Amino acid sequence: MKKQNQPVVCLVSLGCAKNTVDSERLLGLLVTAGFLIAADPADADLCLVNTCGFINDARAESAATLCELAGLKTRGRLTAVAALGCLAERAHDVPELAGLLAPADALIRFDDYPRLAKICRALLEQKTPAASPAAGTGHMPENFSRIPRLRIGAVHTAFLKISEGCSNPCRFCAIPRIRGRQVSRPIKALVQEARELIALGAREVNLIAQDTTSYGRDLYGAFRLPALLRALQALPDPVWFRLMYAYPLHLSAAVLDVLASDERFCRYLDLPLQHISDTMLAAMGRGMTRSQTVALLDRLPRKLPGVALRTSFIVGYPGERERDFAELLDFVREGRFTHAGVFLYSHEPRTPAARLQDNVPLAEKIRRRDVLLAAQRTVSRQHQQARVGCTVRVLVDGPLERGVRVPAGARVIARSRHEAPEVDGVIFLRGAGAQRLAPGTFLDARVVRGLDYDAVAEIGKKDKVESDA
Repeated sequence: MKKQNQPVVCLVSLGCAKNTVDSERLLGLLVTAGFLIAADPADADLCLVNTCGFINDARAESAATLCELAGLKTRGRLTAVAALGCLAERAHDVPELAGLLAPADALIRFDDYPRLAKICRALLEQKTPAASPAAGTGHMPENFSRIPRLRIGAVHTAFLKISEGCSNPCRFCAIPRIRGRQVSRPIKALVQEARELIALGAREVNLIAQDTTSYGRDLYGAFRLPALLRALQALPDPVWFRLMYAYPLHLSAAVLDVLASDERFCRYLDLPLQHISDTMLAAMGRGMTRSQTVALLDRLPRKLPGVALRTSFIVGYPGERERDFAELLDFVREGRFTHAGVFLYSHEPRTPAARLQDNVPLAEKIRRRDVLLAAQRTVSRQHQQARVGCTVRVLVDGPLERGVRVPAGARVIARSRHEAPEVDGVIFLRGAGAQRLAPGTFLDARVVRGLDYDAVAEIGKKDKVESDA
């Protein structure tokens, strides 16, 4: 029963998984301070929006969410809306973005997070919150990562943020201005958090950061991802570990050796390449050439047989010529990638690329994205169809969503080591008893059909085993 002095807060988390981890800590902070949490903004007194400010589309989504919530104040119990997160931080650096946050009653910067409960109470009392620090650090407060997380989303899959910020010199990216330079968390603290997540039911722990492969460089003076992986390997529980956001320049043989040493490390790598043309790679400040990239990609299947590769590309970067795009298209058609995302170049204020003329028309950017995605769809379908007849180890995610078209006979959604949560395809399970499988269950299933991005598998039947199992 709600006490009279217990305000109700809803938090809407937008953007990436790194933002989700921040949101879980913010919720933990609020619960500790005596707030009740509502899943629906209509049931809350105050709604917080953890915004994303990474690219234009993300900023537009944040602005639309704030507008929708502001409208809710006129017809329900909601009395205040506050914006926090990356866009709120970015608006201090780029004042012209502040208009996107106009519907919010307050902006809460990273430096304000230790004062979040006080700020929320002031908003609910219709008082003006105390001013933010004049100059934010661009970093989370030092002790923020120690705040217990109130998990949101599926219990059986979790994200472990191993560092904050980024020190890479990519010329198109504003993350170093928003989040500051890389700050790695100690190995001991990360192992303890992973242990807690597993104890609470996590059966998949996804390592995330802006650049996971350079983990430890700032804290220990050397790349220490292999040491972190070995420390996680010592945890005794049945769990998958998955490496996301692996900056290719820093992906070492030592990392690959550890990944190959234990089947709990998913044969999966998320390598954001952004392009393959030497001209574009140099212009973007990626620090690698085409030949170095291809050498790395050639080495991966030898070190990690059956590895699934995810990547991302940017089209329409200033100066991208048709021949640069044609080179990228041919590269995708080679079929190396199981999963790929394609993004339109977003002109980011205060970045080195912002000084360049944005000379690729929007219509041409869209065309290039669509052509590249169509090529990757063909590749993805080939990968999925090649799995037919293979037995794969899967992790059950849960029941099918209502109103969504699914393959005939499908009863539940799962993923193998080859599919990361939220960003990749899924495996639809069918067969006797499939609908009774609980989320977080591991089992074997035989792939019987390959779709464009997904697969259909049947439980209770086995054949040849997929090479990552």
